[in-house]
Amino acid sequence: MRIAYWIPIAVLALVLAGIGFRYGIIRQGITESDVITHYAQKYLADHAVSGAAGRAKLSDCVARPAKDAGFWTWLVVTCRPDGTAQDVGFRYQVNWLGGLIDVTRLGQTPPTTPQT
Repeated sequence: MRIAYWIPIAVLALVLAGIGFRYGIIRQGITESDVITHYAQKYLADHAVSGAAGRAKLSDCVARPAKDAGFWTWLVVTCRPDGTAQDVGFRYQVNWLGGLIDVTRLGQTPPTTPQT
């Protein structure tokens, strides 16, 4: 068999190994505390822009592992001001690399499609 047929497969394997190594290095430096702190700071900015009730603080946020949120979701960070209803605040779904998957403003119903 010719070796030229195996060169594209070897190049593909090297590229995939490089991507895996890169994501491994990125993932190694991320802790749950770093992610929670980052999204708590994002919550402060989102809360200020939204004009929601209550006074936002970094300590308003809690995180839990995402069991039912999907395969790619690592943590769900929920933030709500003290003294407000349970359905007020923000929920951030975070992937394994610390990236934002989805943000939901609690207490708002999603827009419905118009009925004709």
